[in-house]
Amino acid sequence: MSFTQFNQSESSTVDQLIEGSEHAFSELFEAYSSQVYYIGLKYLKSVDLANDVVQDTFLKLWNYRAHIDPSKPIKPLIVTFAKRIILNNIRDEKRKILKHLEIFENSNSFSNKTEEQVIYNETHQVYQAAVMALPERRREVFLLKSVQGKSNEETAEELGLSINTVKSQYTKALQAIREFVSKYYAILAIAVAAGGKL
Repeated sequence: MSFTQFNQSESSTVDQLIEGSEHAFSELFEAYSSQVYYIGLKYLKSVDLANDVVQDTFLKLWNYRAHIDPSKPIKPLIVTFAKRIILNNIRDEKRKILKHLEIFENSNSFSNKTEEQVIYNETHQVYQAAVMALPERRREVFLLKSVQGKSNEETAEELGLSINTVKSQYTKALQAIREFVSKYYAILAIAVAAGGKL
């Protein structure tokens, strides 16, 4: 099939989709779902989230079908829907990490459940990268207090620091992690907005 024939065939499929054809919808899903999955996986680094992007993108396409302009190619519209959904996921992942930091900031001790949420949640790689980027002593303070649940006094004694130094290093660690996370997701969001091509 030539490129022209393909475009004519797809144009006919889009016309049928607008009229509510489930068969036409299935054809478009088959043609583009794997590519939507790829860009979802590329930016979200999660098979489950990438699959969600596919489902949400084509659900959006189906619900939007009455407003589709049949004179325009369908692929840019699918890309736009996918990008918006990916960006929403990025914002959600950022909020998850920042919420965990709020838990750290407002608690002196942490249950195993809280630790599991922080270390093993879907965004643990970004969180761990932020922690590893801290200066060594600041990282030690942060991990002793946040992961092991030690008090300022216990942390100071173990590391041979003053309590004021522990408090200062912990506050600086929280701020550095928060800035790292915000910067990471800002860059990722820009990459999605600029790229994400099928």
